[in-house]
Amino acid sequence: MAIATPSRLLHIQALRGVAALLVLLSHLQRIESRTVASPLLPDSFAFGMMGVDLFFVISGFIMVFVTRDWARPGRQGEFLFARAARIYPLYWIVSLALLAVWLVRPDLVFSSSPNQPSLLNSLLLVPDYAYPLLEVGWTLVYEMGFYLVFALLLFLPARLRPWGLLGWGALVALGLALGWQNGGAVAFHLFNPLTFEFLAGAAAALAFLRWDGNRALGLGLAGIGLASLLLWLFIGTTFEDGWTRALRFTPPATALVLGAALLDRHGRRAWTPLVRLGDWSYSLYLTHLLSLSLLALLWRHLDLGLAPLFLLLAVLFAVIVSALTYRLVEAPVHDGARGLRRRLFQRGGRE
Repeated sequence: MAIATPSRLLHIQALRGVAALLVLLSHLQRIESRTVASPLLPDSFAFGMMGVDLFFVISGFIMVFVTRDWARPGRQGEFLFARAARIYPLYWIVSLALLAVWLVRPDLVFSSSPNQPSLLNSLLLVPDYAYPLLEVGWTLVYEMGFYLVFALLLFLPARLRPWGLLGWGALVALGLALGWQNGGAVAFHLFNPLTFEFLAGAAAALAFLRWDGNRALGLGLAGIGLASLLLWLFIGTTFEDGWTRALRFTPPATALVLGAALLDRHGRRAWTPLVRLGDWSYSLYLTHLLSLSLLALLWRHLDLGLAPLFLLLAVLFAVIVSALTYRLVEAPVHDGARGLRRRLFQRGGRE
């Protein structure tokens, strides 16, 4: 019996909203501590940065899912065009807005690292040891690296791509074991344990496409994965990168993503507000630091205190800005890029 494949993964889309909210909470904890006299969010909310890890797992899942019908090699250009059109336009718009502020008050924009960002590397998302001008852009450097390597795997026939993913993982593991990560900024990104989050998402997609599962299993995986991740917001101590980060978050994030996909397959309805937030998640991810920083600047100027009110308004303001950004900028640009893709490659394709 053929395995049913949903046309749109609404629970996965909702998870994008969850991931963006987690990252927002991590930055809100940091900003609240500098804005009000008696902050409410505990230091463990820095673990909201695990939203990035969830994004990476989702990304690996989606890349395999959207190319599942690409049986023959030859669509690498289309794939890379679709990915670049998804990432760059809004990122450039927000980065250039930041640049305008940075030229006047660099301390307001980029004070989290001793290394000054390279403008060219920032805009092109070229691997660098310094953060990009838009701080959260460091994750997009990894994303673009994932896409480039995945495009190479599309040269393989479909039946061999799982072996290509396995070989990619083995190469990264070998590079880490032999210290190749110390060979410069590009090598640091290519041979990074975070790559295994993308690969775990890809493996979850392969399992999803070959195995029917059921609703109970989907609920169980999603529940265990979500609970395991959120627990870190309250019991987390020191947020660490490298292998520690990958080992902490890859298993629960993968279980959550696979469980969510199974719920989509077996008819469980996703919560509409969270799906809508998922639609806005990229706009929220790119703009929330600006939104939170602007509100905090105003709050400190007025000397308002009132931490509960600040937290509530900060989240609402960031979400409203993201919704407006999505509607007025991201969605129109995405629609235009999709039309251009059809004309260039003479096929609709999935995105």
